[in-house]
Amino acid sequence: MDAIAPYAVIDRSTGKIDRRIFSDQSIYDQEMKKIFGRAWLMIGHESLVPAVDDYFHTYMGEDPVILTRDSHGKLHALLNMCRHRGNRVVRCDDGNAKRFMCAYHGWTFRNDGALEHVPGLSEAYYNALDTTSMGLIEARLETYAGLIFATWAEDAPSLEAYLGDARWYLDTVFNRRDGGTLALGPVKWLEPANWKTMVDNCSDNYHVPTSHLSSAAVQSRFLGRPRLSHADQFHSPSKHAFVNGHSITFRDADDNMPRYMHGVSTETMKLFEAYHRDTMAEVEHRLGKLRARQVQLANHSLFPNGVLGFRLALPRGPLKTEFWHFVLLDRDAPEELKRVIRIGSQANNGAAGMFEQDDVDNWRQVTEASMSQTARRYPQDLSMGVGHAGPHPDYPGIVSERYISENNQRLFYQRWEQFMNAESWADIPLDPITARFDGTATMQG
Repeated sequence: MDAIAPYAVIDRSTGKIDRRIFSDQSIYDQEMKKIFGRAWLMIGHESLVPAVDDYFHTYMGEDPVILTRDSHGKLHALLNMCRHRGNRVVRCDDGNAKRFMCAYHGWTFRNDGALEHVPGLSEAYYNALDTTSMGLIEARLETYAGLIFATWAEDAPSLEAYLGDARWYLDTVFNRRDGGTLALGPVKWLEPANWKTMVDNCSDNYHVPTSHLSSAAVQSRFLGRPRLSHADQFHSPSKHAFVNGHSITFRDADDNMPRYMHGVSTETMKLFEAYHRDTMAEVEHRLGKLRARQVQLANHSLFPNGVLGFRLALPRGPLKTEFWHFVLLDRDAPEELKRVIRIGSQANNGAAGMFEQDDVDNWRQVTEASMSQTARRYPQDLSMGVGHAGPHPDYPGIVSERYISENNQRLFYQRWEQFMNAESWADIPLDPITARFDGTATMQG
């Protein structure tokens, strides 16, 4: 592969992929411009800024961003950079404030981004400073079912078009109940891995019986969960699907099976079953019979860096990623169920999660292999299931014939190529929305 665009990192017929994309600094720099500077990025959740004048500090790629709810209740995504010299105007993770003052020279901005006060405007600037054009830089912002997305690209399509038919699946978690969801967190930590490795991993279930063997054995022994084998994976009726850069795996779920994984054990199963049974009428009204009673969203990622629900893989250089782990709960769920899910989520994923620790070791070594001059001569192999995916009569997107496939991974890197080679959004293909969205749930919840 020539490191200068046009990028051609994956052979679509063989699944061979150039390892340099996981460690090359020049490629990473282009990612920040062409992917993180264009795509709709998940940056927060409405429950993180519930009240007027609340704010939450987040990121769009490496850009620090202040997510605010202004005095009128409107949401804003503001670049955390004073327009004078570039100092950050917010230094803490969250809070409540009507204004943000730069600690360098005292320039003060309202929480909608407008520049409100400059010391010495008449004395030092002779009233020549155009304060109306010097507010905090604001990104475009849209929401989906409580999740907040932003983009720097003025020519980007709507968030609804960007999510496309992926929302058909996402609704089964994010849009399930009338009361919406509640986000807790985040837990933050740094990983010595390229951001793409964890996104790639989010619809890779081939690794589970091997990488998570010991973790799964502990859960089988103490939580009563069935043991998982490769045979179970290979013969699973679950599905592997791809839409507009978004990778999805899901189960054809039994009508009476609770839709949760974290926190489920022999001791808590009755609690989950009762909640599933008691809320099914509401869920079916919102999602229609098929999605309410048959579809269970599993591992998934939203292009480029939203992973496993509401979790973020924030790039910090080609060899480092800052990971943010949130727990997402149904707002109106019983308090005991919320507690069980929260504890279960932290035990599986997060900095102390048993499964997460297994994954980090893999991601680190994949990244390190891309740095070796010898290893770079031999591409990764993502050939599993080549030629065995396409449209499905019941499910939207490109669906693999089998649950265990690398089709999503191949398509993820093809989507990466499309963004990296595009001059603007006009050059990035977007599949039209074709799914049938039964029920009352909408983009806004």
